[in-house]
Amino acid sequence: MVAVTVCNTVAISQTSQEWRQCSGGEGPILDVVIGGCSAVIQAGQETSTRLAIAFNNRGVAYRLKGEYDRALTDYDEAIRLNPNSANAHNNRGIIYRIKGDYDRAIRDYDEAILLESDFPAAFYNRAIAYSDKGDYDRALTDFDIVLQFNANNALALYARGMAKLKKGDTEVGTADIAAAKAINPKVAEEYEHSWRR
Repeated sequence: MVAVTVCNTVAISQTSQEWRQCSGGEGPILDVVIGGCSAVIQAGQETSTRLAIAFNNRGVAYRLKGEYDRALTDYDEAIRLNPNSANAHNNRGIIYRIKGDYDRAIRDYDEAILLESDFPAAFYNRAIAYSDKGDYDRALTDFDIVLQFNANNALALYARGMAKLKKGDTEVGTADIAAAKAINPKVAEEYEHSWRR
């Protein structure tokens, strides 16, 4: 009986360490996150909901490494395991947007927002996808919603300014961009980085 208890304790400790790795708790090293999540997934001891979290987290790490097809596969599996995961829908939308499939991206953002209405990242991502499609009015509506969550969100202010410029509203767009730069002087670089990922 004691031996079984010791083995379970070791297994629990090992699983706990793998979860720390999978959640980035041991540092945001992408290969460590991937390894931890893969170990959790391969152990097959978690509920569907927790496995969905592991697939989602591994998908994020793959996305940040630029391995978009692997990320998409993991997000698909996370959604299959837990269709109510707003995060997984949002993250899969990011991959579709990167791949230029804006309509599918928007559908995933719609689902994420339906599942979790106070999800500013999903509104922001949907606004970017609308902007990519040239649907600036819908993009601006979503940027306004993001700014209702936080009026000092420099990234959303900057992105809204860019959408206004593309729509031809130079004066207001320039004002948004200036306000964003006053909050965060590096917002232009962050926007360029986030736009690609």
